[in-house]
Amino acid sequence: MKKLLTSVAMALLLVGCAKEYDDSGLKERVSALETRVTALESNVQALQSAIGEGVFVAKVQEYADPDTGKTIGVTVTYTNGDVKYFEISPKADYAGPVLGVIQSGSGALVWAVDGIAIEVGGKEVPVYQTPVFSIDEDGNLWVEVDGEKVNLGQVQNEGATLVDGIFTDIKVEQDKVVLTLSDGTKVNIPFAEAFKLILETNDVVYEKKGDVITIPYTVSGKTEGTVVGVTGYQPNEFGVKVTDSAIIITPYNNSAAAVMTAYADSKIGLVSLVELTVNHESARVTNPNTEKEVPDFFFEAEGGSVVAKVVSNVEIEAIPDDDTKDWITVVDTKAMTEHTITLSIAANADAQNRNGFVNIFKKGTQKCVYSIYVEQEGVVVGPKDLGKKETANSYIVTEAGDYKFAAVQGNSAESVGTVKEAVVLWETVNTDTAPEANSIIASVAYADGYVTFSTPTTLKPGNAVIAAKDADGVILWSWHIWIPETEIVTNTYGLWNTDMMDRNLGALVAATTDAAAPVTSYGLSYQWGRKDPFPGPKRVDSGSNAAVAGVELSVAEGQMTVAETIANPTMMGHFNDGDWLSPEPDNTLWQSDAKTIYDPCPPGYRVPARDKTQPLFSGDLSVLSGWQDIKANYWFTLGDPVAVFPFAGYRDDYGVNSFTHTGDRVVYWSAYASGTAKAYGLNVRSETTTHTLGEMPKARGGSVRCVAIAVVAE
Repeated sequence: MKKLLTSVAMALLLVGCAKEYDDSGLKERVSALETRVTALESNVQALQSAIGEGVFVAKVQEYADPDTGKTIGVTVTYTNGDVKYFEISPKADYAGPVLGVIQSGSGALVWAVDGIAIEVGGKEVPVYQTPVFSIDEDGNLWVEVDGEKVNLGQVQNEGATLVDGIFTDIKVEQDKVVLTLSDGTKVNIPFAEAFKLILETNDVVYEKKGDVITIPYTVSGKTEGTVVGVTGYQPNEFGVKVTDSAIIITPYNNSAAAVMTAYADSKIGLVSLVELTVNHESARVTNPNTEKEVPDFFFEAEGGSVVAKVVSNVEIEAIPDDDTKDWITVVDTKAMTEHTITLSIAANADAQNRNGFVNIFKKGTQKCVYSIYVEQEGVVVGPKDLGKKETANSYIVTEAGDYKFAAVQGNSAESVGTVKEAVVLWETVNTDTAPEANSIIASVAYADGYVTFSTPTTLKPGNAVIAAKDADGVILWSWHIWIPETEIVTNTYGLWNTDMMDRNLGALVAATTDAAAPVTSYGLSYQWGRKDPFPGPKRVDSGSNAAVAGVELSVAEGQMTVAETIANPTMMGHFNDGDWLSPEPDNTLWQSDAKTIYDPCPPGYRVPARDKTQPLFSGDLSVLSGWQDIKANYWFTLGDPVAVFPFAGYRDDYGVNSFTHTGDRVVYWSAYASGTAKAYGLNVRSETTTHTLGEMPKARGGSVRCVAIAVVAE
């Protein structure tokens, strides 16, 4: 049997044939031709249909049966005056099958057999696709599209091809498609050179107004009537002139910027568009650490360093100005996707604030394209404000001295109420030995809306809770003061999309892989949704609390309200179907999309969200390569740096000394509550390789590993 059709060229001839050409639809028609067609790889978007040299399709019109009014074909008019007729609807006396193109109900041109649209995979086959037709040994006509075949039924006559008015053969040659009509006429459809506007550059940066920007261009496959032009700019901002070989642009002011469209129109139905961006030289910081417009970066008196991320459309170099070069140092400048400029700020010994600029120059010139404005406060007189940038329920102290924080509810600006005094509730060094009273927090007071406290002259690592009381002695709010023994280091560790602390909340040291994790790396214990910590275990193998100086931990007889937990920060809510809270559950105390006033993490950090896209809470860490379980009392990640998670155990029977599984299990809370009594946490066990993310009672006392709050650049 004869293979009827192996490729589609008629599709290219008939695309858009339902109506006469209309310039307003050129862009859409060009877009519709962008599908790659098998064996016709010569840029379908710019394919020119022609008969012979320089003759093109001028017009395509529907042809209707004068008796029925039904569209039965199309007429194609060429620029040399020739007119060809192509039938797209079968005659009554066909010998069949009739293979052609019809207009579907939606108006699209689709392939058809016997006037009925071909469907493959339940969809009609548009003319720009390449159906392959064949007849098998049993006389069945098959069509194949993208590897899927459909049986179209029996052919009616032996050796049937295509009937009058359609075409009898399509042959793809190296430089053209040859279409043979039923009367023997051959129509050549050459693969012309792609009609395309080519600019030397389509991204221009100018230095100043009045600069003459010359952009050479060429047009491949250019026709005699081709017109090149530019649109999409304001005439009061740019002057634009197009010559036979270049586009000439003149900006009228230094802020002029535009995304223009350069086009070439063949005037025979082919259009090529190129986006052209014109900008003034510029740069900007994308990660300022202040919300004010000025300065870009603010430093405290002790100085520090920062990596400024700068986007620029020119190569740059950063140089402090003369007034600031003695206290601001540009450590490094790197150019990647965006430039990174590392600044080092020296300590300010003066009581007065100071400010200055780091100027960003176009590399190799004295042209300044941006200035980073840096401000640094003077030496603080009096207590250092721990909540200056952000208030919280927990504050980290790393040096001996005097401190203060606003008496507000967590990270809000809401006052805790009328405060009469501030007191230390308890202190601990996270071991089985209680510290001496006031050995961690030497003194505490309240005045003018601030809680103030002092450490001993020699700083003692440990944890403490300070409470603000009213005139009746009722606790209005309380705060955790965290004094780590070693510096807290942060990294994503490949576990989170922002930095994560190297230790549990309240841990005095970070566990390492060099030895078994000490109890001081276990940290404090938290019921889900509560801001206040409870002591951790006193030893790595003990179910009892770490010893405290001050108010001991107690357990309520039943559930507690939020107000009761605020007034009793040393009391755990008792288990009742999993929740410590009464009378109604509240799943918003901690939240996955924002830090709340009950979040226990210090400024800049929060309880991690339940995010299954992040490995820490992916649900099953055993499926990730690079995780290890260590039977001693911790688990860790492989890589550099290593993240270590000690088996701190958890509280589960809700007694005073109720730690269980210290040394072989740990629970890490997420900020997500799933139901009335349960919240999501990571349950890690040394005796199994499966680490599960699942629902656990909110009243359970688990660990928290704080993660940095993501900063979104403006």
